[in-house]
Amino acid sequence: MSFQLNFSRRNQYEDSDEGIPLLVILQFGGVETECDAKVDPGAQYCLFSREVAERLGLDVENGVKSSFRTLAGSLVAYGHDVRLITLGVISDSIVYFAKDHGLPRNLLGRIGWLRRIRLAIIDYDQELYLSDYNEEEI
Repeated sequence: MSFQLNFSRRNQYEDSDEGIPLLVILQFGGVETECDAKVDPGAQYCLFSREVAERLGLDVENGVKSSFRTLAGSLVAYGHDVRLITLGVISDSIVYFAKDHGLPRNLLGRIGWLRRIRLAIIDYDQELYLSDYNEEEI
């Protein structure tokens, strides 16, 4: 049995030992900033550095406090409602920002991103296919 999937967006990415990179635009209160994030379907939430929050003008500690456990240890982060744009797909999401400076990478996780899109990855060819989850199939 075979299946056919259709996507409205395609992105070539560079092969990297650090994961699958994707350019992300975050918006909050009329302010917009771009950053790189890694696609991480194993991460429960989207997690971004404090530096990204500061560029958006967010008061990080004014968000919903949560603790995260990672392979490298644990960290505290705060959730904020922001607009997240990836390859033109827009979603209003709760995104967490690290309490401390220096988070080594931003992550696109399941809640807030992956559950709002349709995604296919062909890593051998470094290709990522993406559509809004609610977009009608082509």
